[in-house]
Amino acid sequence: MKKILLMITVMLLSINIFADAKGDEIAKKNFNLKESKDSYSIATMILINSNNDKKTRKIEMYSKEGKEGRDSFIKFLEPADVKGTTFLTTAHKTSDDEQRLYLPALGKVRRISSSDKDGKFMGSDLFYYDMEDHDYEDYTYSYIKEDVYDGKNCFVIEMYPKDTNAPYSKQKVWIAKDDYFAYKIECYDKKGNKGLIKTLVMLNIKNIDGVLIPERIVVDNHKENHKTLLQRENIKINIGLKDSIFTVQNLTK
Repeated sequence: MKKILLMITVMLLSINIFADAKGDEIAKKNFNLKESKDSYSIATMILINSNNDKKTRKIEMYSKEGKEGRDSFIKFLEPADVKGTTFLTTAHKTSDDEQRLYLPALGKVRRISSSDKDGKFMGSDLFYYDMEDHDYEDYTYSYIKEDVYDGKNCFVIEMYPKDTNAPYSKQKVWIAKDDYFAYKIECYDKKGNKGLIKTLVMLNIKNIDGVLIPERIVVDNHKENHKTLLQRENIKINIGLKDSIFTVQNLTK
């Protein structure tokens, strides 16, 4: 009996090691997809509540590969109640990304603390954690299965964040076999029953000089019956954005 139990244990361990190795390999190919040196776009953000009431916001989005990762800067253009609001994320390799939010009505810059990563970005269904730059090294991985999503043959892997302040216990990701792009992400709560709290879907994928960029992102918040739509237009890459855009001083300009 002991020998049988030992054999079963070894078999299960072998399966887990294989799954983790395959999950690592798939995730690495996803993270190693070609990226732009910088990017710019105009986006419409639509917030939809459980009564189907909508709030529409127009924003400018900037990003650039910096010394320690991808920095980003967002500026709200309309409507009037959010106009002039700006948000800066400065990437760091060995420590938490720095995030700062400027609210014109208060006239001051607020730094987002590590403990606030589960906070909702400007009332949307995107957490501050979702707005950070994440690297392959930030997670551990496990291969789950193969699946077909939206007509695409996909690998399904699970990503477990190493960051203790991350709002998710895990993220389940559908990665296409042909291009290794992530088309669907399910996010599971770190608290309570650790159930599914939201789903992100990438749509209208545009190939610009070999860089895959979703023109439309849909975020379904299952916990609050709320939805965020992000439609990007006028997407430009490798245009030589200035470093001065991604500075604390630029938040209040």
